[in-house]
Amino acid sequence: MKRKKKAAEPAAKRRRPRDRDGELVGDGDLISKLPDDILGTIISLLPTKDGARTQAIARRWRPLWRSSPLNIDDAFFLCSNAFKRFSVVSRILADHPGPARRFRFHDIRLHKDKKRHAEEAAQVENWFHSRALDKLQELDISFEFLGYEPRKLYPLPPSVFRLASLLVATISFCEFPNQIAPSMSFPTLKQLTLFRVFICEDVFRRVLSACNVLESLKLEDICDANCSRLGISSKSLRSVSLCACFSGKGELFIEDAPLLERLLLPCPGAGGDTVRVIKAPKLEILGPLSPCIPEIEIANIVFKSLIPTSLNNTIDTMKVLALKFSATDLNAVIDVLRCFPCLEKLHVIWEKHSLQIGMKDARQYDPLDPVKCLETHLKKLVLKNYLASKQGVGFAKFFVLNTKLLKQIKFGVRDSINKERVVSNKINSKEWLANQYRFLRCAIGIRTKL
Repeated sequence: MKRKKKAAEPAAKRRRPRDRDGELVGDGDLISKLPDDILGTIISLLPTKDGARTQAIARRWRPLWRSSPLNIDDAFFLCSNAFKRFSVVSRILADHPGPARRFRFHDIRLHKDKKRHAEEAAQVENWFHSRALDKLQELDISFEFLGYEPRKLYPLPPSVFRLASLLVATISFCEFPNQIAPSMSFPTLKQLTLFRVFICEDVFRRVLSACNVLESLKLEDICDANCSRLGISSKSLRSVSLCACFSGKGELFIEDAPLLERLLLPCPGAGGDTVRVIKAPKLEILGPLSPCIPEIEIANIVFKSLIPTSLNNTIDTMKVLALKFSATDLNAVIDVLRCFPCLEKLHVIWEKHSLQIGMKDARQYDPLDPVKCLETHLKKLVLKNYLASKQGVGFAKFFVLNTKLLKQIKFGVRDSINKERVVSNKINSKEWLANQYRFLRCAIGIRTKL
């Protein structure tokens, strides 16, 4: 007789796998089987609120959030109420032992009521005394914008200056204290950004002197009723970026920066700053120079509205230069290039709304009075917001004909102009591009014969 097969057990009675803590694990739950260190890395990459919620997944997950690196990022909406966010952050810092990697909190807003204001200010001050932030690496804080008058800025909590482990710091819309501890030190800080802050010259110097390995400094809208001059001295600084450095007119002096390689200047029309580079022997990247910038002094050369006051002095370290125009004066460009005999790459940026009309043709180029960088160094030309007008093509042709080592010209065409040309002429982009090559073909042929 054939034995009857046993009926399959009901699905509810089947044995389900359990993890090492005895928790049931579904057939598809492979994440819980990962090692704790990997799970901790995953949790640290989640938005702050979601990372904390992982404690409710299972018994095994409960200790993982507290043992993982902490990232507080208000960009992921810790709380919709601007004032309740204070208690949320305070609770997180109280519950998590650290260490924290990133603390990002924008638009910090305090109550106008004096009592509530004092309570919340004390709460913000206590954040940076928390043990969880003892090894903080990235700080990005800003306060609510109260207007353009510098005295309306919130004070920066003094406890921020105890964060000695910072690698990157961005501080915005606040007022630095007029006095800071002389023992302040940021031995690992490499990137510092100050945006619309009220800071006096003495405090600014102290902050820089406390950053022994600072490599990148960005300044924008520095405010101080008594300060129209800032000096930069740093043995480690490699990059300085300025964007309307002062809220009004002012002077910025780079007094001693032996490793400085890159200086990015304010955009034309962004401010009336005067920049003076006294000592930067390794400066290689500069720009954008523009006729709209009133005065810039680099080493022994002074540019007034782009025009160099002397053509006898040169800067041999410069390799990359950017120029910005509304209507290009090619003669002025040639005079500027004479100041940088070792230039290898030139960026020419036209204003987006310019029609590149009124461009002045270059005087006859004299081989007996050559521009050295055109003869021996310049290899790449980048034209941004290029419009294939007669003047624009003539500008490009000049470099094709007179630059002996030129290997590449990169044309950045404005999208709006490109679309208008394609639509109006009823041709596709490939045909439009072919026409631009045709415009330069004559010059390239002449250059080949030479």
